Amino acid sequence: MATKKKATQEIILKKDTKTKGKALKEKSQPADNPYISSSFWKSMWIICGISIMLEFFIHRQKHFEELESSVLGNMSNWFGFYGMFGFIACSGCILLAKGLSVFLKEKEDYYDDTP
Repeated sequence: MATKKKATQEIILKKDTKTKGKALKEKSQPADNPYISSSFWKSMWIICGISIMLEFFIHRQKHFEELESSVLGNMSNWFGFYGMFGFIACSGCILLAKGLSVFLKEKEDYYDDTP
């Protein structure tokens, strides 16, 4: 199976080199080796930097006026609160999914018995 896959990838690469620049080499990366271009990562760093810089200049409205004297009421006004909240929520979802996978996991030969 692996040799057939490798041979197919080589054929695709040979077809790309035969076009001599007429078409973009879209198939140069194998399907099981995803690649994200460096321009994508640069743009993500720029967007993150801009959002952090905006933290200094944007005035925040109080969402919980009745909890004004408590720490929990003022947390939404902290610097970077929404970034930390998003990171903690995403991490919690990943840990919850890993915990559920222990209970929902099937045997390796689950589909072998089907006709």
